[in-house]
Amino acid sequence: MDVLKACIALLSLAIIFCPHARGQSQSQTTENEVWPEFDAHVQLAHDWRALAFTGVEQGVGYPYQQWYAAGAIGSQFLPILRPHTKNIDPDKEHYLLFGGGYEFLRTVQEGKLKHEDRITFDGTANFRVHKLYLARDRNWVELRWVNGVYSTTYRNMASLERDFLARKFRFTPYGAVEFFYDGSSHSWNQEWYTAGVQLPYKSLWMVDAYYRREDCDNCNPRNWNAAGASLNFYFRSSK
Repeated sequence: MDVLKACIALLSLAIIFCPHARGQSQSQTTENEVWPEFDAHVQLAHDWRALAFTGVEQGVGYPYQQWYAAGAIGSQFLPILRPHTKNIDPDKEHYLLFGGGYEFLRTVQEGKLKHEDRITFDGTANFRVHKLYLARDRNWVELRWVNGVYSTTYRNMASLERDFLARKFRFTPYGAVEFFYDGSSHSWNQEWYTAGVQLPYKSLWMVDAYYRREDCDNCNPRNWNAAGASLNFYFRSSK
């Protein structure tokens, strides 16, 4: 219950700040959205893992909705043996992760419908800079078909998180920045800035609540303020 209360409190603060940003967006270049998501992580034998997730991006006071669903598989390399607080996510217990997957997106914006198929490839490097700090660098390539039109996107995300433990209550604040390279315009056109906290419960599930600022040079609208939360479930297959 303490985990759920903390998550609700964080989301309440994010929602409070979103209307403030709305007051600065009379030019229709900045909008607000909420972003709920559900993830299922399955740890397989021989350091393989499977991932499935689905979620919705819903505009607040703006006609935008995007539903997405995806599945992926990845392989983990080089376990982190340095003493540290063990993470609920096995991906963060290895120095390297490589994976690939498929994602489908359905977007409705101002009455216009758009379908998108993505084939994704990613590689992530983890660094234990201290027993309580984890730095990550993720490289992500998307092969995209938007209403049948092909394009590519490269994404690089750097993040830093810190573990806290207070009377068996664990929480992990983090910050991340992600940059996008758009192959169709041959430019770095988008940045995401994220601050959040992860609230795990034993080794079963985790709530990830965050605020995200999205800036895009050639998008409409150009900017988003997003309050999001993902509920992650972790499963381990029998070996």
